[in-house]
Amino acid sequence: MTRGIAQSGSRDVRILALLVVPLLVWTLSGVATAQVTEVRIGATAPLTGPAAEAGVAMRQGIEMAAEEINAKGGVKLGDRRVPLKVLVEDNQSKAEVGVSGGEKLITRDKVHYLISDAFHSHVTMAAMELAPKYKIPVVSAQPVSEEIVKKVLSNPERYRYYWKGDFGSTAYANAFFGTVQWLIEKKHLTPRTKTVAFLIEDTDYGRSNAQRARELFEGIGWRTVAMETVPIAHSDFYPQLGKLRSENPDALMTVFTALSSGVALAKQFSELGVKAVHMAIYYPIRPEFIPQAGPAAQGLLWAPLSFDPNAVAHQRDFARRTREKFNVVPNSDHAYGYDAIYNAVDSIERAGTVEPAKVIEAVAKLDRKGIIGRYQFDQRTHQAKDGPEFIPVPTAQIQDGKNLIVWPEGMGAGKYVPQPWTK
Repeated sequence: MTRGIAQSGSRDVRILALLVVPLLVWTLSGVATAQVTEVRIGATAPLTGPAAEAGVAMRQGIEMAAEEINAKGGVKLGDRRVPLKVLVEDNQSKAEVGVSGGEKLITRDKVHYLISDAFHSHVTMAAMELAPKYKIPVVSAQPVSEEIVKKVLSNPERYRYYWKGDFGSTAYANAFFGTVQWLIEKKHLTPRTKTVAFLIEDTDYGRSNAQRARELFEGIGWRTVAMETVPIAHSDFYPQLGKLRSENPDALMTVFTALSSGVALAKQFSELGVKAVHMAIYYPIRPEFIPQAGPAAQGLLWAPLSFDPNAVAHQRDFARRTREKFNVVPNSDHAYGYDAIYNAVDSIERAGTVEPAKVIEAVAKLDRKGIIGRYQFDQRTHQAKDGPEFIPVPTAQIQDGKNLIVWPEGMGAGKYVPQPWTK
């Protein structure tokens, strides 16, 4: 009899536990949200090292967004508003430093949302592991490598808390491939050998962009004659360019995130007289590129000119405010940092809480027009969508010291001028 009562009592306790635990979780999350006195968003970015220009600009955009939000009363949680606090850790362009910085933000600073990485794909490849480890929202800002997407697709449940806030490598590849095919169609380029070459930084970003472009060209029968890789911040390209000159490719794609590499490459390319149609990825985005490269910049094709305040009204206003606040020439890095914070706050406000599971559900449903474009995620890949209706990836050409969109036709006011070295 006693044994039966004990067994019955044990069952009752188990049943009570099953009923109480969900209620306790709900109550604790409600109390936690009610007790939140500030929303904390962390970010990792290259504030020193070879990509510091980009990281510092992103931090400025992040800070400007946070100040604007706080000036309006802060972040709305339910029926009240609380201040926003942003914290940025330097990753030095190193994956291991980015991971340790992200962990500090999570464990020491108790951030509710982590932007990691703000800039580098190779840092993101490592830092995205913080999402399943700590089960908090981890959303990257500019990284594009589709190696990141492959990880998500390999285990969607593991990476439920990670989302990729920019388009993928395919968008860059499409811009290069589409521009070259358009030049052929318009009789600006007559392929001699149907060959293509790549000179890239040895990172996930550089490799993924080149590999996707290579696949597109080889898919129409072109041959890849060079896939040259160099370390970040590399500046001596004479050996690689000498090889390219002997291979005589019809088209060349170069990919660097370090401004110093881009400037050195442009000058040495001009000096050695390589004849290929040359398209650069990313580095001419830096406002310092044209004055530092000088005449060697003239005629260069590049992507993406996603920030063009001369042509886009809302970007013009953002550029004015950025210039007034920081006394700098605004660029897309400022805009991406700014957008990353507003995307985070938009998600938290729609969730009405800082509870990670609810915030990440709101992140997945993000649909917001920012400075760069409209942010919406592909639900399968966790990657931001690209295209005219979302984040555009147009090709620009440097003409007389200015960047003008030349492809797709009709998107910008520029018209292609044959590159001086191809004549």
